[in-house]
Amino acid sequence: MWWMILAMLYIAFDFNYFIRVAFTIATVACSNRNLKMTDTITTYGLCTTQDIDMFIDHMNNARFLRELDFTRFHWYGRTAFWSAIKPLGGSAVQSSAMIRYRKKLPLFRPFRIETRLAWWDDKSLYFEHKFVTLFDDFVRAIAFSKQGVTGCDVRLAEIMDGFEECRDKPEQLEELRLWSQANEVSSQKLRKER
Repeated sequence: MWWMILAMLYIAFDFNYFIRVAFTIATVACSNRNLKMTDTITTYGLCTTQDIDMFIDHMNNARFLRELDFTRFHWYGRTAFWSAIKPLGGSAVQSSAMIRYRKKLPLFRPFRIETRLAWWDDKSLYFEHKFVTLFDDFVRAIAFSKQGVTGCDVRLAEIMDGFEECRDKPEQLEELRLWSQANEVSSQKLRKER
């Protein structure tokens, strides 16, 4: 009987995702949790049969974006940022992502994702993520994600000033600047359509 309930749960929900979330939280709890906000955080993965596309030989494009959830969980858990916004009632939500695929990530190939905080403004954090295969150190894809910080009564700039390493804000990367402009154009267009 229990196996039928488990099978129904597995069919009804993406059970692997929830197992991976639990595993990620446990891994973060056992990791170095004193990393600076500006440090690059590396996570590892393996392209499995759960990740492949219809050609059955490389990672599906959507799986790259899903991997970013877990890299951000690591970043939030291993830096002091989450501890700084949680008492303020804050949270972070994914508000935008951009990815460039350079070369397929083959089945059964191990890879790492190098995640770093690339920039921030008054409302959001911007991350850069590089997918790099271990056997040849080739950057298979590069992604940027925008995390909106919500629920805080304090401006994000004030929170960031609380971290010594963030007092000197980095220069905004050109691709982030252009992407932000494209997002703003899209937002304006959608507001006009209401």
